[in-house]
Amino acid sequence: NNAAPKKFTYDAVFGPTSKQTEVFDSIKGIIDAVCEGYNGTIVAYGQTGSGKVRTVLHDNDSAGLVQRSLKSIFHKIAESHVNNLESKSEDATTTRTTTKASFFEIYNERVYDLLSTNSNLEESLPVREDASRGVYVEGLAGREVGSTLEALDVLRCGMDNRRVAATNMNRVSSRSHAVFVLTVKSEITSSDGISKVRVSKFTLVDLAGSERQKATDTAGDRLKEASMINNSLLCLGQVINSLVDREKGKEKHVPFRDSKLTFLLRDSWGGNSKTCLVATVTPSIESLTETISTLKFAQRAKLIK
Repeated sequence: NNAAPKKFTYDAVFGPTSKQTEVFDSIKGIIDAVCEGYNGTIVAYGQTGSGKVRTVLHDNDSAGLVQRSLKSIFHKIAESHVNNLESKSEDATTTRTTTKASFFEIYNERVYDLLSTNSNLEESLPVREDASRGVYVEGLAGREVGSTLEALDVLRCGMDNRRVAATNMNRVSSRSHAVFVLTVKSEITSSDGISKVRVSKFTLVDLAGSERQKATDTAGDRLKEASMINNSLLCLGQVINSLVDREKGKEKHVPFRDSKLTFLLRDSWGGNSKTCLVATVTPSIESLTETISTLKFAQRAKLIK
């Protein structure tokens, strides 16, 4: 094959020998920004079996991005609390912080609360929008969490309820997009008693496997799921393309409303938000087409400022 080699450009690239700490260090700026009042989002994208779960959600001897991110956020909150106690000057500013976790999945274009009781797990929730709250899931449960361990307990509880199914590519392939949100609410009181409230969010989006339908030998319900997954990922790609075109000066409508996934992630692109796409690929030659597709997707996303 005399074809010219394909070249791709990213902010960071990690190989099979890279450490989880290296990956986390590359996105730590987003976590720091959450503690300063910005919204921070990590979007995990990749083919089933490419290491996405290990990179993002692994929680054993080699903690993934979510565990490290939560630990960093709660460490900074604890530091702020200590500073409040140590600061005794009259002009000191005090900060009181509360954190709440929520977790939902998008399955076949319906939204389900992963923290709901068993009796309500199959009840889908509506997506709303208003001027004050932006885009939100109506009726979504939120659990107050006061530590990394409590937040991880919520995460594990939701993961246990997430829809997975055996495919030819991975015995526990995720069939839904999962969205975990940690809301950080800080009440900042100045020495003259004036208070202001600052709310920021850390969001993890674990996208369903990006592989093509025929690669997984799907049929029946699995085929419908694959079609829905592929469609929402296609919508995400179209949103990214539109955002890139708009930044180039083209008057372009961004089709956020074309899927639940893109509508709910609308506030993650631009404005008060900092977002990182983590794309995982496999060296398997059988997955070459899918790998190139993932690399192209990630390179396009990098162009969004």
